Amino acid sequence: MSTPDLSSPWFSTYGLPQQGHARLFAFPYSGAGSTAYFPWAKQCQNHASDFIGIQPPGRENRLREKPLADLSVLLAALLPAITPLLNKPFVFFGHSMGALIAFELCRTLRKQGLPLPQHLYVSGFRAPDMPNPNKELHRLSDQGIIDNLRQYGGTPEVVLNNKELMAMFLPVLRADFALHETYRYQPEAPLPCPITALSGVSDSIIKPDYMRNWERQTADHFEQVHYEGDHFFLHKHMNAILQRLQPA
Repeated sequence: MSTPDLSSPWFSTYGLPQQGHARLFAFPYSGAGSTAYFPWAKQCQNHASDFIGIQPPGRENRLREKPLADLSVLLAALLPAITPLLNKPFVFFGHSMGALIAFELCRTLRKQGLPLPQHLYVSGFRAPDMPNPNKELHRLSDQGIIDNLRQYGGTPEVVLNNKELMAMFLPVLRADFALHETYRYQPEAPLPCPITALSGVSDSIIKPDYMRNWERQTADHFEQVHYEGDHFFLHKHMNAILQRLQPA
């Protein structure tokens, strides 16, 4: 592997020193960028691992780039950037869309004979071999997407009512929805790394039962952990989750 390059636009280190013995990669949910995990990165300074947020195109510092609506295209672009950073022990954490990206990246790494994470943490996303239980949001009108965001929660009303903000936000959100709603699972051998599935007990989007079948994706240990809260429970329970995520 080549020398690690943390200056890639794919990664956010939040201006924090990168001196840990291990790395924790966090993959964002639909519509979000790496800044969603900024409080996590600051808190992670109290641990011995470096926190790296994954930054897909189309948002924040990559706003001028076209968002990617195809998972295979995203993985092909991310793989050469992340490969040099796998020279330390690492774990993957992904919430919602980020869980799917992290999972399929693990399978891509395995095919390439590259290191796999010590642990894969998937949060708020159905097991990949299960059908999508929700409507296909990427096919809705802009107003239809906004109405669903309002129903799901997690997006402030002041944002939903700001036409200029939504004009920037909706193309990214639509592409992100398309990325996971058009995904088609291909059977492969279970991953050799342990998987932990995290869910909110009041999540109306991905019910905890939808998470149980992640167990089929690992040949190692599986655990399902429930937290109080809705689909965005992860922010309320940041400290408890970070304690769990720390690499060995």
